[in-house]
Amino acid sequence: MAEAKNNHVEDAAVLNETEINEQMQNRIDKMHKIEEKGWLPFGHRFEYTHRSADINEQFDALAEAESEVKMSGRIMAIRGHGKTCFMDMQDKTGRIQVYVRKDVLGEENYSLIKLLDIGDTVGVTGSVFRTHMGEVSIKAHAIEILSKALRPLPEKWHGLKDVETRYRQRYVDLIVNPEVRDTFVKRSQIIKSVREVLDSHDFLEVETPILNTIAGGAAARPFVSYHNTLDMQVYMRIAPELYLKRLIVGGMDRVYELGRVFRNEGIDNRHNPEFTSVEIYQAFADYRDMMDLTEEIVVKTAMKVLGTTKINYEGTEIELAAPWKRMTMIEAVKEYSGKDFTNVTDIEEARAMAKELNVAIEPSFGIGKIINACFEEYVEDKLIQPTFITGHPKEISPLAKSSQENPEITDRFEAYIYAREICNGFTELNDPIDQKERFMKQVEERAAGDEEANMMDEDFVHALEYGLPPTGGLGIGIDRLVMFLTNSSTIRDVLFFPTMKPLKGEGHAEEVKVEQHAETMNVPESTAIDFSKVKIEPLFQDFVDFETFAKSDFRVVKVEACEAVPKSKKLLRFTLNDGTERRRTILSGIHGYYEPEELVGKTCVAITNLPPRKMMGIESCGMLLSAVNNLKDSEDEELHLIMVDNHIPAGAKLY
Repeated sequence: MAEAKNNHVEDAAVLNETEINEQMQNRIDKMHKIEEKGWLPFGHRFEYTHRSADINEQFDALAEAESEVKMSGRIMAIRGHGKTCFMDMQDKTGRIQVYVRKDVLGEENYSLIKLLDIGDTVGVTGSVFRTHMGEVSIKAHAIEILSKALRPLPEKWHGLKDVETRYRQRYVDLIVNPEVRDTFVKRSQIIKSVREVLDSHDFLEVETPILNTIAGGAAARPFVSYHNTLDMQVYMRIAPELYLKRLIVGGMDRVYELGRVFRNEGIDNRHNPEFTSVEIYQAFADYRDMMDLTEEIVVKTAMKVLGTTKINYEGTEIELAAPWKRMTMIEAVKEYSGKDFTNVTDIEEARAMAKELNVAIEPSFGIGKIINACFEEYVEDKLIQPTFITGHPKEISPLAKSSQENPEITDRFEAYIYAREICNGFTELNDPIDQKERFMKQVEERAAGDEEANMMDEDFVHALEYGLPPTGGLGIGIDRLVMFLTNSSTIRDVLFFPTMKPLKGEGHAEEVKVEQHAETMNVPESTAIDFSKVKIEPLFQDFVDFETFAKSDFRVVKVEACEAVPKSKKLLRFTLNDGTERRRTILSGIHGYYEPEELVGKTCVAITNLPPRKMMGIESCGMLLSAVNNLKDSEDEELHLIMVDNHIPAGAKLY
């Protein structure tokens, strides 16, 4: 059968760099032959009339009318058979087969086919028909090369399964993995839906500065830069909040901003240094109005993009339909820990309760931060179905209005889905005197070493003195919402270009980091490694029987995310793919030797059948293997995390 697919041709082989270079040279030679024939290997404008999906949907009408169609796309397969040839062309809507005959194109034009490769972009003019196997196809009357691909595409199922390669080369990922394109199409639809809901309620979309002279609006460490002309330090915004509330003061009663925010923090499966959020402010409203608005945005967006409010996220069914469960933070802590902080006013009593719960706290923590620590320890991971948590302590909510019933509690909420916070909302603090006092408290905490504490913003206080009407505020993490609605396990899957550590040779920043790491590990970057000074511990003399050894389950694991554990100088939290459907969390005290971002994408070895162990309130399920040694005449310990070939799949067992 002439149209039978040749999968060996269709899926380019996995190639090493030498083979790639050879193939590239072959393609360059073809490019020159194309030029010699008077054709352009990198063409100009091509006015297509149909996409592949259009042709499939309109086939009957196009075939009956014998209409001419013009389509552009990338060649994903070529199957040659002498005087005829079949090609699979792909555009953003899908694939379609193209049938090419020598007697139709003419001998000279048909010779172009032999100079085409998988990955080339072409324009085809022809008519539609069905093969005797029933496949909708285009019979080519003319073919025009639009762009010659000089680099071969990777094999579809192997070459881009390495997650780090996929994130670094998203342009290739989009070509060979249609499901990735679908994720980003849905992302665009989600953002459009959020805007439509807000616009329907008469909110005005605005833009505020990204470069700030004061980093404010959230508890986060900012990125710092410098403005040469003004000779001053500037910050990438960590939140647009304070500017948006200035607009409410100015009489713009309903405003929102959807855009990028930047925080100089760790990278893991839920965090990226730059991310997208929407912040919303409504005058004459409160936090309860914002909770209702949150439900509406999520429910309407799910219905518009997915057609249902029931989603399956990482194997768990979640119902997004309103109303969502609502609990105060103190109620939640009581329900899941058994400790009731309702009437606790003595700091020592609060500390004692935390100690009974084995919750780690800092000496500087007030009652509010202790309650929050207990919440994070005992409650967060239980909030699978959509849940609003309200009643946050004032100590952790410097921009929220105090409750009328209890001034130590704020009119604030957070919404959780699958144990992850997706939004944060307040009845906004509009008392300028109270606001200044809270800023002063934050400044004290900043001076004490808290890099995430808010800075003093005198102009914002000045604005409040003109009168901020009662206002409800809401911030939704767009990336996390997209993750839920596309069943994506990591934030990197929903960002076109997630932040990645540059590969060696890509930039000066990498070179600096390499030098610093070399110094940390006592390894000069450009010299041979001298092992003569390494002190090796004597080998064990006692034998262990095979059955005892075999009880330890050594597995290859892939690092999908890694982040520093808050309040710990040593611990890193790893999110690992161990070959199963669920992701494994392991904590390791190696932060003194590695930064978390440099470990993402690495392939390591773990013991997976150790009993779970809680550290800093986080359950660690296993142990990553490291090599440890000392130098002679030194007490300083060296540590190297064991890393293996990235070609070894996650879950492979070590014997």
